Amino acid sequence: MSAPTRFLGDRVRTRSRGPGLLRRSLRSSAERSVYDVLRYSHLAARPFRAGLGPRPATQSARAMRQLLDVEAVAVIDTEVVLAYAGSGSKRHQDAPRLFRLASLAMESGRAQSGPPGWICGESECSLGETLAVPLRVGNDSVGAIFLGRGEGREISLGLARATREMGRLIGVQLALAEQDATRQELTRARTVAMRAQISPHFAYNTLTAAASLVRRDPDRARELLVQFADFSRYILRNDRVNTPLSDELRNVHNYLDLERMRHPDRLEVVFRIDPGVLHVLVPVLILQPLVENAVQHGIEESGEGGKVTIIAEDRDEDVFVAVSDTGVGLDDEVVSGLLGESPPSGDDGHFGIRSVNERLRTTYGDRYRLSLSSAPGEGLIASFCVPKYRAGVTA
Repeated sequence: MSAPTRFLGDRVRTRSRGPGLLRRSLRSSAERSVYDVLRYSHLAARPFRAGLGPRPATQSARAMRQLLDVEAVAVIDTEVVLAYAGSGSKRHQDAPRLFRLASLAMESGRAQSGPPGWICGESECSLGETLAVPLRVGNDSVGAIFLGRGEGREISLGLARATREMGRLIGVQLALAEQDATRQELTRARTVAMRAQISPHFAYNTLTAAASLVRRDPDRARELLVQFADFSRYILRNDRVNTPLSDELRNVHNYLDLERMRHPDRLEVVFRIDPGVLHVLVPVLILQPLVENAVQHGIEESGEGGKVTIIAEDRDEDVFVAVSDTGVGLDDEVVSGLLGESPPSGDDGHFGIRSVNERLRTTYGDRYRLSLSSAPGEGLIASFCVPKYRAGVTA
């Protein structure tokens, strides 16, 4: 490994790869200028991936002031000044004319300018000419960038164009933030729907089994009810969209224990879990529908019992998860229909499988989807991969 080099004040470690380009200190003023523009553009736009709020606005305003070389920068939404960086912050940030100029830009969808001293209405104002540029997402103005030159300085055509381009970059990040929020709401709605679909007849059968054991085997009945309470608590809680894989496995273990208590001689369960993947976040209830499908449509329909196997393996940057059964299996046409874009009409009893596939794709993208392998009489294998880390996927 080569020695650390200085890159505009930052320490950058480079890995020697023999002949070819190596990272070096920027030598010419042109190289430094290009780097500064790209770096500060990124620092100004990127915070808005989290949405339009005070914290992203503050980070962005500081970077834009450096990038555009102006006396002051403010970021405004449709109601308030979110952040102000630069000269005269106490006097200018709450100035009604600053918000008025920004409002004119938002209403017209075009840049608006103000003469020297106009913002605070004082002859000794520290700001020269001012400019407000709208921030747009689609056809809607959601905010504005305000900037002020130093005393006696004008807004050049180049500066105005640069500010408009900065507004477009920020608009792209705000649009992505809206997409993230929509995706999260869709995932949350699907999770709620999934909770509602957890088999009601399983709850009824479990409680009936517990009632039948109360007199002849009270200890076993008590154990059954405690596990059912833990299972129900996990299913019904609505404060999470994602959870560690360990929680999912614990819930599935409770479910399968309950099923084995009801069918002690018919159900064999095998877990093959890599301990190194237990911390990885996955969508809540991503395993339960697959395991329930394996028991109900695989084992119970066979009439002879069988085995359910749950696997979780480390696959470099991903985690591979599979649920398999030795039940009745499905033919190719049914498998294709379950993962197709157009779900079949009516309730075919496989809502859970389709929901798992949809939630994987919504959370991680089309690369991560459910895979089914089956044949009549040979059981079903449902498998998928999830990334060990994904931006925006939090507990």
